[in-house]
Parts: sequence; C-alpha cells; structure tokens
Amino acid sequence: MFKENRPILSDEFLDELANEINQQYGDPIKEQNGEPINSD
Repeated sequence: MFKENRPILSDEFLDELANEINQQYGDPIKEQNGEPINSD
C-alpha cells in the first residue's frame, strides 16, 4: 500500500491565509537597505 505524501496545508490555503492577513494588518513593508544610523 502506497501512501501519497500530501502537505497538511495546501498552497492555495496558505495563499488565501497570507492575503487575509495582509488585508487585516497591511502588506509587508519592503526593507530599505540604507546606511545604519549610529547613535553613539
């Protein structure tokens, strides 16, 4: 008996989850690679 390996969470579910989270909390902010600020 061969058991097919299936992920617990499908890609479609994870995409929907990510979209819902982004709608509630805002899209992820892209990090800007600027010079670090030194506060010595």
